[in-house]
Amino acid sequence: MKEDSQVEKLYTKRASVYERLFINFLGWGKELKIFFQKSDYIHSDFKVLDAGCGTGIITRTLFHLAHKKDLVGLQFHAFDITQNMLEIFRQWISEQGVNQIETQQADVLETENLPSYWKEYDLIVSSTMLEYLPKDKIRYALVNLKQLLGVRGMLLIFITKRNIITQWLARKWWKTNLYEELEIRTLLYDAGFHTILFKKFSPGWANSIMVIEAKI
Repeated sequence: MKEDSQVEKLYTKRASVYERLFINFLGWGKELKIFFQKSDYIHSDFKVLDAGCGTGIITRTLFHLAHKKDLVGLQFHAFDITQNMLEIFRQWISEQGVNQIETQQADVLETENLPSYWKEYDLIVSSTMLEYLPKDKIRYALVNLKQLLGVRGMLLIFITKRNIITQWLARKWWKTNLYEELEIRTLLYDAGFHTILFKKFSPGWANSIMVIEAKI
């Protein structure tokens, strides 16, 4: 079975568990809200891509932040490989009556299948998605995302660190790869990103996550 098919199968079974456990119970949604409230990542008329969106927590957080800041003209696009994860996100979109968020089932390794107008992004966010790819495919995925960025666009990555907690929780239960700072920095340079900045994240269990800004 292909690696991406294994990931899709895993999350098809665990989509609702992921939403309840990580986003609600462990507070991933709250951690993201605090992080983005302190940032300056979005502005009016920005075009944003949520790559590997899962149940949409990144886009949902940015959407609420944009509303709070009275930002206008934003476009949100989001894709994920797992249909069950997307269905949870689409239910939220429907309940909110939102019309500026588009979703699609897609694979980061096959971005040529995205709509032709899904490009020139001001911000692309990849949140805990890259660790599910085979390690020899990470550079290819990063190149694909780079090609979707606008000239001054930024890729913002949330990716799981290697530590005692993640060795048990992430690797064994969620079948993820784990990374250290030097590994990610090298992969980004190899993919053509030349400005790379590691950001501080909020305290709590989210210290198991690295956050990286990357520009071409």
